[in-house]
Amino acid sequence: MLSNFCHAVYENLRQHPRQVCLVWAQPAGPARTYTGAHILGRVEAFRRQLIRAQALPGQAVLIAVPVSVELVVALLGTMAHGAVPVLPPAGAGPLALLRLLRRHSIRQAAVGRALAGRYGWLLRLAGVQPLFPGLPSNPAPDVQTPTAVPATQAALVSHSSGSTGRSKAIRRSHRVLTAQHEVLKQVFPPWPGQRDFPLFPNVLLHNLAVGAVSILPDVPWGRLADFDAARVAEQLHSEGIETLTGNVFYFNRLSAFLRRQNHPLPQVRAVGVGGSPVPEKLLTELQKCFPHATIYGIYGSSEAEPIAVRTAGTSPASPRNGYYAGPLVAGLECRLRKIGQLRLPDGQAYDAGEILVRGPHVAADAWLATGDFGFFDERQHLWLTGRQGNETLVQGVQHYQVEHVLQHLPGVERVAARAQGAGFSVFVQGRVAAETIQAALEAQFPPGLCQQVHFRAQLPVDARHLSKIRYAALR
Repeated sequence: MLSNFCHAVYENLRQHPRQVCLVWAQPAGPARTYTGAHILGRVEAFRRQLIRAQALPGQAVLIAVPVSVELVVALLGTMAHGAVPVLPPAGAGPLALLRLLRRHSIRQAAVGRALAGRYGWLLRLAGVQPLFPGLPSNPAPDVQTPTAVPATQAALVSHSSGSTGRSKAIRRSHRVLTAQHEVLKQVFPPWPGQRDFPLFPNVLLHNLAVGAVSILPDVPWGRLADFDAARVAEQLHSEGIETLTGNVFYFNRLSAFLRRQNHPLPQVRAVGVGGSPVPEKLLTELQKCFPHATIYGIYGSSEAEPIAVRTAGTSPASPRNGYYAGPLVAGLECRLRKIGQLRLPDGQAYDAGEILVRGPHVAADAWLATGDFGFFDERQHLWLTGRQGNETLVQGVQHYQVEHVLQHLPGVERVAARAQGAGFSVFVQGRVAAETIQAALEAQFPPGLCQQVHFRAQLPVDARHLSKIRYAALR
């Protein structure tokens, strides 16, 4: 069977050539807008570069372009040509890039001018031809149909955040990428002219295929820790944003600013938080900032987006039980690779284990082992209780349960609990008294479960989401 995910994108852009589909904030001056015709013209211009460089369908092409309209052009142009875009891991240096080029036998690379100047020597060493998606283009009346390729061929190779060790390559076929797109449409139905505010760049491809307008947050891509919540909040007001998605770090900072300003945003209709386990406290705070919005907690991974989706309700879920992920999305099978039993304070016990999933929108040949641990409650809703590399059950408790309880204490910014012997060592970032920490632990958990509490100026987190604790790096 032949297919190409880009067919859906091309069909929408061709049907609405004059409609604005991307709005991109600029360091200085007004935001730039891009219509369907503009995007198609630039994509076709990049396809012509690939043809001149003799890139063949099925061949891997490195996409080493900063988050920008040029990144969108390079991804779509490579996919439409039938080649395979390969995105490097976050923060990859010269040696990691060289290994990537050799592993995928890459002979062409889409690069920005800055990277070409910095790593031109590396590309020459590896025999890789640089291509530039930022070159100007004219309208392309002769837009070609995307090349049909086997549905099982990789449509995109990206990399995990590396929170549990070395970042791993994630291969999504055209079939899987299309299935993920269809699931997102079912779970979050789009509407004509929807004004979306996505922090995750991969959402752009989905939006281009459904006709939603993507307004990009004014953040320093690649340096999310430096983003200015005031500038983002101004965009929410001025751009008439209706839906937005992002990770826990982003929404923690944004919601804190919005609460200080005491200026809720009634036009927002939906907010989605993902990328790492979502604290119950954050969902409650977001509901105050966006009083007329449905607030979603989204659990998934790059290989399976999404796995479970829940909405914030009037009765918050108990942090003592872990992170409530909610019901599984339709069409997904899930089972646990059991490691033991969780024991809750009310005397209930649940089988706990690693979460395995399979289905049409899962990038795996059989069952995908997510590396996350949890349990199903009596409604068959999913809870997250631990992460690979730190999954040990201690007296019927896993580390996420300890962390989630402590995250609700005033002054706690980040917290990590690492299984160690007969208990947990707890690491805290923030301004909170040790006595307050100990009192919360003694009130919720068996005596002596948390034997040591350490305060740290910063806890190590992943480079992409700034939300996932790197447990192996705790000191």
